Amino acid sequence: MTTRRVLALAASVPLSALLATALTAAPATARPAVDHGDRCLQTAPIRASTAAALARSGCSLAGRVVTNGRVSLTVPPAGMSVVGDGASRNGEVRGLRVTNTGTGIRVVAEGRGSGGGGNWYLAPLPTSTTSTTPASSTSSFGTLVASRAGDPPACKDRTFSLEHHTWRKALSYRINLAKMPKRFTKKTVVHQIRAANANMRKGRNTCGKAQITTPGSHYRGRTSKKPNIGAAGPSCGAGNRNNVVAFGNLPGNLLGWTCYWYIGKRMVGTDMLLDNGPSLSTKLPSPCTNQWDFEGTVTHEWGHAFGLGHTGDGHGNLTMQHLLRPCSKYARTLGLGDWLGMKKMYGKK
Repeated sequence: MTTRRVLALAASVPLSALLATALTAAPATARPAVDHGDRCLQTAPIRASTAAALARSGCSLAGRVVTNGRVSLTVPPAGMSVVGDGASRNGEVRGLRVTNTGTGIRVVAEGRGSGGGGNWYLAPLPTSTTSTTPASSTSSFGTLVASRAGDPPACKDRTFSLEHHTWRKALSYRINLAKMPKRFTKKTVVHQIRAANANMRKGRNTCGKAQITTPGSHYRGRTSKKPNIGAAGPSCGAGNRNNVVAFGNLPGNLLGWTCYWYIGKRMVGTDMLLDNGPSLSTKLPSPCTNQWDFEGTVTHEWGHAFGLGHTGDGHGNLTMQHLLRPCSKYARTLGLGDWLGMKKMYGKK
């Protein structure tokens, strides 16, 4: 066959066929890493249970969403962590933390009745209060975790849980009242949110403990900006430094939900969403049934914003227990464990 004939036959072969032949003939190591590229371009939510494996894929996961059941968090930029946690009337509260290490992500899910992702400091309990999982019961308040009568008294329970982030300078925040329940008054709500901040920040207690000196907090007035929290779920979005307290229709039995962002051990932002359903009350009625103190609930949420995690079951007389007691203002003042936690983070070294 002449050279001219060979060239003519080659020209008649479709280009796609030639490419297919070349890829088939090429060794595996020389083929394009199409699978890796496709995996890194995916945008579907990442299940917390599979996040570790995906983090090792070499993909940048910043901006992706990690979900643990209903709760979801947006992966922050490299070097930053985001946590979502809250308080409930009854039922489960499952907090979630995601840290972007720069080379991967770490995900810590808080189980039912557990403390936050941080360290626990637990004093020995009297033998009469060794049970840490109270049984459910039905009372005039409906179905809820059994009353805290079997738990240590607030001023004798030394338990606290730290998330290991703190404010290094004053926290400035604003309040959005756009979705505030109509039964509330704006003046009362603003007053109680500010009072709740001071309750936690100053370590107000009935245990005879001194006031704690923390970086100041400054209320900057009302705002139309929304917190970076999705009520459905709930979810924590991309971090910002607006620091907004607002209202929304939280799911299930949640009374409040707080998202907070920190770099290393330095707090950089926090948002808070308070339920606008029928459960919260700025003035508990008498008689009282199925009502939760608004200021006490917000005090608990500020605890998260200042760096405290949940204490877990068996510590129901503390402000930072994950289930709040109805028809009581007890959570407005800190128990010994709550105070010790704030003291450890913010007290004089």
